Amino acid sequence: MMSLNRIKKQSGVSLISLMIASLIGIFVIGGAGKVYVDSKNTFNARSAIAAATENYRFAFQDMRRVIVMAGRGILPENDSDTVYADTDNNLRTFPAIGANGILDIDPTTQSSIIAIRYSSGPAPCGLGGTLTGDVAETITARFYIDLDGNLICEVPERDYAQALVSGIARMRALYGIDTDGDGLANQYLTATLVDDGALWVNVVAIRVGIVAGSGEGQELPAAFRPETPEEMDVMGSTFTPTETSRAYKSSSTTITLRNLRNGINRQATS
Repeated sequence: MMSLNRIKKQSGVSLISLMIASLIGIFVIGGAGKVYVDSKNTFNARSAIAAATENYRFAFQDMRRVIVMAGRGILPENDSDTVYADTDNNLRTFPAIGANGILDIDPTTQSSIIAIRYSSGPAPCGLGGTLTGDVAETITARFYIDLDGNLICEVPERDYAQALVSGIARMRALYGIDTDGDGLANQYLTATLVDDGALWVNVVAIRVGIVAGSGEGQELPAAFRPETPEEMDVMGSTFTPTETSRAYKSSSTTITLRNLRNGINRQATS
């Protein structure tokens, strides 16, 4: 009986096959890596935009709580058009235009300064307590942007100031004038034009425009940064960022001054 020895040949993997497999693996890993990087950049960009959006929303929210109180508890005889024709009596709803009051444009920050007064209701700017309506308790609430981009709420009578929101690049304010006595604003003017026209007793709303940026640690990824800073509109004026690393958002809101909607009654005391 004859036995046959069969030699089985084992086939291996050729060098060319290894190279092809390696290239396929590199393409797959590279593709997955690119998807990951793109997803991460998109997420970070959206986070930066969301941070800028939250900054102006918080700013509007904090300002609205105070500005809506304008004129509350102010006596009509202290808030008539005759009063506004004279030197600020420190008891009227709107302080005089100047370094310690209202400004269309602060030359240092290129932003508006908003200021109102009231004497009845919750104390503003994080101050504790409630104002009782006594004339002696009439206080001023001023909103301005400091050099670090913080929205500051100041109460000069109490020598008190508090930073409310960071990342605010620009703020602009226009004042809504009621021209027909129906309690609604028919036109919006700068504080200077309101003052020149002796129209403070006709103010029933304040429109505030803000440009907010994303904060420290919330910069835009390099892939999403524009080549040059993009000009933005702030209620008729322009703002151009000095850098492209942060996201900026512009928005505006109108705050109705519920205590001042009947301008006729205020004028009638003059």
